[in-house]
Amino acid sequence: MGKPLGPVNKLVAMKIRASILKYREKLEDKKMILAVSGGPDSLAMLLAAQNVGLNIKNKFIVANFSHGLRPKEDESERILVKNIAENFGFSFTSGSGEVLANEASAREARYNFLGKVALENDASAILTAHTRNDQAETVLLRLIRGTGLKGIRSIREISSRKIYGNEIYLLRPMLEVTRDQTEAICNEFNIQPARDKSNESLRYSRNRVRLKVIPELIKVNSQAQSALASFAERAASDNQLLEDLALEAVAGFESRHKFSIEWDKKRLRQIPEPLLVRILENSWRQLTEDGSTLGSKKLQQMTRVIHSSGEVYLGKAGKLQTTETNKVIMKITKP
Repeated sequence: MGKPLGPVNKLVAMKIRASILKYREKLEDKKMILAVSGGPDSLAMLLAAQNVGLNIKNKFIVANFSHGLRPKEDESERILVKNIAENFGFSFTSGSGEVLANEASAREARYNFLGKVALENDASAILTAHTRNDQAETVLLRLIRGTGLKGIRSIREISSRKIYGNEIYLLRPMLEVTRDQTEAICNEFNIQPARDKSNESLRYSRNRVRLKVIPELIKVNSQAQSALASFAERAASDNQLLEDLALEAVAGFESRHKFSIEWDKKRLRQIPEPLLVRILENSWRQLTEDGSTLGSKKLQQMTRVIHSSGEVYLGKAGKLQTTETNKVIMKITKP
């Protein structure tokens, strides 16, 4: 296989390179895992990865995971990815597992495999091929499920995930790339990517948004997907400002312990509710250490208690209560 460097391939290669260089300090010049399923998006990432520059290219390890739900298709996709990866000089590894036929189970199994590969190779990050289309779909899904500004940040370019007790960076270098562009890269190489028939099923919410909702929005605004993705980027910036303000708001009267956090009740009451809610959410995540979130009804109960008195139970043996000594305490039972 040759190395056609068509205009789209070159553009995407530059975006991948720019994203990696942007986070070079976090990535620590270590190996990186390219998660490639064989679909058009991840295959385009693999095809473009050969043109990011030799220093970066030499750090890539290509990993393919089969969920065990489509044995024959999974094997043909594994062979397709393996052949391309090895032709370009990339190390290749694959794994498989039998998972439940739902998105959450499949995602968990996939990340566990990718995390294991990363740890075995002392890699700092897993690269996935989320595109601008994925971003737009995620924004819509979260909006209709009632998310707030924090949730609407949607897919971030870089985040981290704890896998087998180790923090691994997840880098998504193609968030500015469209699905049309990933298809174009495959065409430039004259490669037919794998097609998962489940992506056409209207049983899944994301597919309904992709196949039914997005096309109607494009009729209203041809740049609808870009507009939604841009909204998510602005939301991320606004959210970070509010997060910083929330930290500053309690800096002088918050006392943090392993299993509890305390505030002066009078001063806590003076904080505007949008910041107060963030303080409570962030404190809960710190105490539980597992990414747990608080629902909107529970947060409303908590703010009422803060502005009056009493207590509210939070689940996971947690509780928020006011005291006779003018304190508000959030705590969890010691494990």
